[in-house]
Amino acid sequence: MRTLPRALPSFKPTLGLVLLGLVLPGPGCDDRAPPSAPRRPPARPVAMDPSPGAPTESRLGESPAVAAPDDDPIGRCVRRNRAALGPELARALAALQDDALLEDACGLDLAVRARDPRRCAVVRLSDLRERCVFRAAVAAARPDGCPAAPGLRGRDPVCVALAARDASLCGAAAYTERARCLALAARDRRPCDALDPLLRPACGRDLDALAALIPALPRAPARSPEAARNAWVTPVEDASVEEPVAWLRRGVFLDEGGALWIVDPALGWPSAGAMTLDQPLLGVVVPSHRGSSLALDARLVSASSSLSTAEGTLRAGVTLTHAPHQRGGRAAGTVTLDGASAGRAVHLTLRFDTFVRDVVPAAALR
Repeated sequence: MRTLPRALPSFKPTLGLVLLGLVLPGPGCDDRAPPSAPRRPPARPVAMDPSPGAPTESRLGESPAVAAPDDDPIGRCVRRNRAALGPELARALAALQDDALLEDACGLDLAVRARDPRRCAVVRLSDLRERCVFRAAVAAARPDGCPAAPGLRGRDPVCVALAARDASLCGAAAYTERARCLALAARDRRPCDALDPLLRPACGRDLDALAALIPALPRAPARSPEAARNAWVTPVEDASVEEPVAWLRRGVFLDEGGALWIVDPALGWPSAGAMTLDQPLLGVVVPSHRGSSLALDARLVSASSSLSTAEGTLRAGVTLTHAPHQRGGRAAGTVTLDGASAGRAVHLTLRFDTFVRDVVPAAALR
């Protein structure tokens, strides 16, 4: 065997090229698979909520676990009710998007049983959602959670009376609604049976839904102040004429600041262009403390004129003999109104002796 010359250092670059050629692929070797990339360390497991039965970490490569369908109470309720349906009803509900109807029904039931009006937000049908809020607020004894009164300022008076656990507040409701209110308060079906046939079913359904959720309230007559204590007094020559004011018998309002609002719950604050057919329309805001004071704000609209303290055409003074500070409190006194319009003087007195039907934000009464 030939030996390499001793001048080996002069051949180092050539030997390096030869060795490099043994490592690098030559032409025609493109079909070889490239070497695999070095493995990265596994991602740190994601911690989950330590709820009973839930895993404490997710497996590698999976997104964090979400609640299984069986953990959804509305989903379970829908499946249970769908399985119990007869074929005819199942087909009818399918034609009407049964998922929406069944989910709304289950949402109502869960909100009422949880005594939480906020859960009613998931109910999509507006009529069913209002019924849900009504029942949940009553069950929770939360008058402030009651829905708005249909066609009135403030909250539904039946809901307010039941949620406040005060049957006497049923007097703020209209006549037929008052009977329903007293039936629910006493958990007695007989007042429901005395209603118009069209109104009995709704009364009975509410009674069935709430009977197990609220106590039977102490029997108390609904507040219905005498008409003679709530009247307009109009001077006529040397005498005066009194006309009862029906809406005052259904109560007045307090706002969140403690001011007393004497205002028709059906009409709210009278607008300057309002038409009056039989009686003047009035809105008065006064401090709720005994004694005499000028009204903070007042407007009087009659068939011939519109007067307002804000415009300087009306002066309104109030004397409170009973100053309320809470829902159900007695409100009594007189309001004297003096003004002039189109050269004619206006002098009226409003006598009132009623109660506070609810405490609401002032913005809801305008």
